[in-house]
Amino acid sequence: MPEQKRKTSDFQKLLLIVGFLVLIIGYFLINKVFIFEGRILSWGFLQAVFLWLLIVIFIVMLSIGEDIKESILLDQFDELKGLRKDINDFMRKKKS
Repeated sequence: MPEQKRKTSDFQKLLLIVGFLVLIIGYFLINKVFIFEGRILSWGFLQAVFLWLLIVIFIVMLSIGEDIKESILLDQFDELKGLRKDINDFMRKKKS
């Protein structure tokens, strides 16, 4: 079966933009806090870094889940088309 070309959904485009913004803005804000605190690793700084990493991981997992969902829906659509064809063929044979 040939591979279908998939379109990028608006949600995926929005997720890409939000992901890049979180990466860039988070990096600069964390860097600003690090410089403001005198380049010393503090618990507040480490918490900010880990929370930022959790947000980045969450966005990546959300993207993976959306991709898997779309793939499953396309597979189900192909399977339903095949079942419909089989039922139509069976009904034609039954009428003959």
